[in-house]
Amino acid sequence: MKNILLLLVLFSFSAKISHAQDRPKIILLMRHAEKASNGGSDPDLSEKGKAFATLLNTNFAELKIDAVYATDYKRTKQTVMPLAEKNALEIKVYDATKSADLVKRIGDSKDQVIVIAGHSNTVNLVFNELVKSTQLAALPDDEYGKVFIIYYDKGNPANSSFVKMRL
Repeated sequence: MKNILLLLVLFSFSAKISHAQDRPKIILLMRHAEKASNGGSDPDLSEKGKAFATLLNTNFAELKIDAVYATDYKRTKQTVMPLAEKNALEIKVYDATKSADLVKRIGDSKDQVIVIAGHSNTVNLVFNELVKSTQLAALPDDEYGKVFIIYYDKGNPANSSFVKMRL
């Protein structure tokens, strides 16, 4: 059911923007899945986190992804690894402290559908660079499972929009 709903949402936005000369990009922005509590500063995903990564892959299986970005931590890479593998993509590492650089890199690329995994205190920074009409605060440290589907219009960031989805 979630797959159908997601596809309908994506289709409706894609249809609405398909006539635009410079089509907006679809960006799936998320915090990494739940991390294990015993991994020091760079823990692996917990079992629940691994299940979320699998669910993410299942829910977005119909979507052709062009690029996958993650910070240089095991938990962010493990969150998006199934999506990257399904689409035969390498994960591109980005610096979480340089959200403006990431957004410029994405805006300058030909990639249309992009996945980004970040952290509770960095997802909002990327979001706020992409969506100028709404400001997002840092996510609570214990909050996992949200995906922001962003329609990024580089030519007019004020027109960028988003849908928040909980998996």
